[in-house]
Amino acid sequence: MFFNRTNINQYIKKMEQKNQLQPPVFNQPQQSGPQYQPRVSASPMMDPVEAVKTCFRKYFDFKGRARRSEYWWFVLFVMIVSSVFNYGGLLLPFLSYVGMLCSLLLLIPQFAAMTRRLHDTGRSGWWVAILAILYVVVLVSMAILVAPYGTQLFETTDSMVQAEMMADAFQSNPVVATVMTGSALLGLLLMVITFIFTLLDSKWGENKYGPSPKYQ
Repeated sequence: MFFNRTNINQYIKKMEQKNQLQPPVFNQPQQSGPQYQPRVSASPMMDPVEAVKTCFRKYFDFKGRARRSEYWWFVLFVMIVSSVFNYGGLLLPFLSYVGMLCSLLLLIPQFAAMTRRLHDTGRSGWWVAILAILYVVVLVSMAILVAPYGTQLFETTDSMVQAEMMADAFQSNPVVATVMTGSALLGLLLMVITFIFTLLDSKWGENKYGPSPKYQ
């Protein structure tokens, strides 16, 4: 190849242009990468009417999951019903018996809703089963203790007389009294534990009890 001064100068000029550093460019728009998308989204809170209807519809349903709004709206409903009959019983005594009947009828859906609420936090429903057993033990023990007094304990309105009858009942049957007291204390402890569990948020995604009712 024939080289002369002109060719060499052109070659040098091209190499200089090729190797010349480009000035920096400021305020360049940044390329936006893929935006973070949440894996789950929370559905709207269940309203009170829907929550109460759901708990009655699932009266005997101890499977599946229940979010906080479903459970706590139903608990509020039960408290209102109990309060109405308790205060109404002061004016009309027969309302007290109606209130007791309603409380018994509402026990099953309450335990069912609590079981589903624990399932929603990933915990076993055996907590509720043990609590229900202790509740029955306390009721049976109380019935055994007051049985010798028949209706006398409930007919009198004197609190001192009622206290004397209960003290005599505890002294007459110390074994049953001890069982009732121990069951009541243990039940109170379990109530505090399950109360804390029911305050926890739903576990997103599906667990062994079913899909999440809150996070879709």
